[in-house]
Amino acid sequence: MAFTDLSFLFVFLPVVWFCYRLAARTKFANLYILIASLIFYAWGGLTSLAVLVLILLWNYMSAKLISSQEDESKRRQILYLAVGVDLFVLFFYRYLGVWFGFALPSLSRLPGLMPAGLSFYLFSCLSCIFDVYREKAQAPDSLIDFGVYAAFFGRVNMGPIANYSTFRPQLAEHKLSRQKTQAGMLLFLQGLFRKVILADNFALLYSALAGNTSWIGNLLFGFAYFFQLYFDFSGYSRMARGTASLFGFTIDPNFDLPYTADSVQDFWRRWHISLTSWFREYIYIPLGGNRVSHSRWLMNILCVWVLTGLWHGATLPFLFWGLYQGCLILLEHAGNRQWLKRMPGWLRHVYLIITQLIGWTFFSNSSLISGLSQIGRYFLIGITSFADSAALFALLNSLVLLIVAIIVASGFSKTLALLLKAKTSSSYGKFATAGWVVIFAICVSFIVSASAQTFLYAVF
Repeated sequence: MAFTDLSFLFVFLPVVWFCYRLAARTKFANLYILIASLIFYAWGGLTSLAVLVLILLWNYMSAKLISSQEDESKRRQILYLAVGVDLFVLFFYRYLGVWFGFALPSLSRLPGLMPAGLSFYLFSCLSCIFDVYREKAQAPDSLIDFGVYAAFFGRVNMGPIANYSTFRPQLAEHKLSRQKTQAGMLLFLQGLFRKVILADNFALLYSALAGNTSWIGNLLFGFAYFFQLYFDFSGYSRMARGTASLFGFTIDPNFDLPYTADSVQDFWRRWHISLTSWFREYIYIPLGGNRVSHSRWLMNILCVWVLTGLWHGATLPFLFWGLYQGCLILLEHAGNRQWLKRMPGWLRHVYLIITQLIGWTFFSNSSLISGLSQIGRYFLIGITSFADSAALFALLNSLVLLIVAIIVASGFSKTLALLLKAKTSSSYGKFATAGWVVIFAICVSFIVSASAQTFLYAVF
């Protein structure tokens, strides 16, 4: 079940939320959320649900065992076993078929059988295992609490990845309030707008320009994916945060206007923050971070980005994309970042946009050759014309979409909202409510017309 399914919007979410308002007053509140989450996940198939439940049981028992042991060697053995099993499950579904399917064709079916959001909730489970081992947080009080932490339906499919030590206190207390309800509804509607109206229309533009080899068409094709990916995933993340808020939880933002960054390092502080934080907390810092020799630090950076690329996918383009991002960060650190600091602000921003446009091109292509060919056309290599009729038609028809996307991605939409609020003062609330009702109705009409697309990050 996806957040954009009519069954979720008009049946599952309102019914579960209404009933939770009653359950929240009892000691069974977390049990209710866990049952609702398992029902939500069961929509993807009973096999997927069985995998989720087994992973929850395994990691809960592992965390309890680590917590109960005083002998360090035994704690470490349990840690290695727990992490090894989790990584094996991920390897089995995501990498085994891709890497070894040529030898045994039946293995090639495994990626298609992977439960939705497997890497997201596995990484959440690993966060718990690591934090308990390092005594940064106590083990879960119960399997119910752990299930809510790792499998809450608001984020089980596509994150954000939960950090156990910071989220654990909310398991004991996540009271409902009018403020949280209003904030949750607004976040959910903002996310729905980003997904259905922006991301899905960029998906249509991307499909329409596939194979276009004119310069304008190829460039527009690249930017269509550039914006689709951002609004698709940031839209889901807002919807997840909004859903969590409706049930009394607070989830930190997963995006912070990443396309306004002025360096690649700054970009990765703003994009998919929960994943970047996970790799920094559990890979980069344990490797020594930057408190090691220069050569070791270089290896730490590249190791983190190779793993980041592999997390996104098992094919060569994802690995190359990860190395590309790591090399850009190392390049920015060359000369103590002086060459970057000397650039005007606007030029640093253009540099970021160009480097990430190239990066997402590798990310979106199934092979390095096709990705390199598309990048070459950005720089006038291999184009058939400056623009053809299809490209000009697509450009004219997407101008409004592009303008709205730039306004939202730049954060200027928030500035406009504040200006409107200052102008309309007391009547702003009514205008805002009416506006979001209209936007919700438009989103529903898009969904009903079957123009809504699946979430891109659902495959991870």
